[in-house]
Amino acid sequence: MEQGYEAIHINSGTVLHTALVTAPINFHGMVYTPQYEDNARVAKRDWRALNREEIRSIQAKDKRKNYDTIYLGDIPETLKACFKRLDLANSKNREEVFEKFSGDAVLTKELSSNLNSFLSSLADNKPFNFHCIGTNLPNIEMVACNTTKLPRGFKPEDIKYMGMHNDGTQSMTIHTAHKFGNRISINLGNDTRSLLFVNLSMIQALNMIGKKIDIKKNNVNIANIPRFFFEHFPDYPVFRVQQKPYQYYIAPTDNCFHDGSTLGNKELDITMVYFGAFKC
Repeated sequence: MEQGYEAIHINSGTVLHTALVTAPINFHGMVYTPQYEDNARVAKRDWRALNREEIRSIQAKDKRKNYDTIYLGDIPETLKACFKRLDLANSKNREEVFEKFSGDAVLTKELSSNLNSFLSSLADNKPFNFHCIGTNLPNIEMVACNTTKLPRGFKPEDIKYMGMHNDGTQSMTIHTAHKFGNRISINLGNDTRSLLFVNLSMIQALNMIGKKIDIKKNNVNIANIPRFFFEHFPDYPVFRVQQKPYQYYIAPTDNCFHDGSTLGNKELDITMVYFGAFKC
């Protein structure tokens, strides 16, 4: 296989979440079975290595842009050393992660300086901004969820995961999603996590849907386009990028269907995410 593509696998499509048996979570006293939104679509588990034709299908053919390219790389050793000194990866919960950030002001300042230098080198001379420090429990098939509607003090078992989706639906349309840049996400945990994605832009997905149904009559829009796409194209393959500890990915998550996964992991999943217009 061509160098680097061993980190990528492909499957045979998606299914409604009820078609797969969801494994229970058992992590530091939390025991429950993850729930999903009613129409959530999840990736099939029949992952395999890419063949040469599939590798060519996801290689950049023209000049790479921030809205149509996914990158995977390693953070600099100096930045990695800072994160390791904070010992974030061995945290048992979200609260412990934030306690470690606030517990050493000098190290946090050094970390911020190294992080800013790293991100500036990828920012294409454009502004970027902090989005979140994310934590997910291990062995979650698809990690994306909307917790804003849950009551304060909610428990993990209250979460309903959304499955394959696109981000940023409030301020954009299908035809403007490519104008909103991308995100960089750094894996700060001990386990390898996965980024799952479909290699289509929102406009490409819309054009495919338009061959199956009347777009206007069905009011296909930026919020419901995942449901229409996966209903009509369940056999369209999903790609899985395996992201090792202290690796980053850059992806246009507003402009493609995607999700993260901690399936098979044993420890807390920790990520740091920034929004911008990054490229390598």
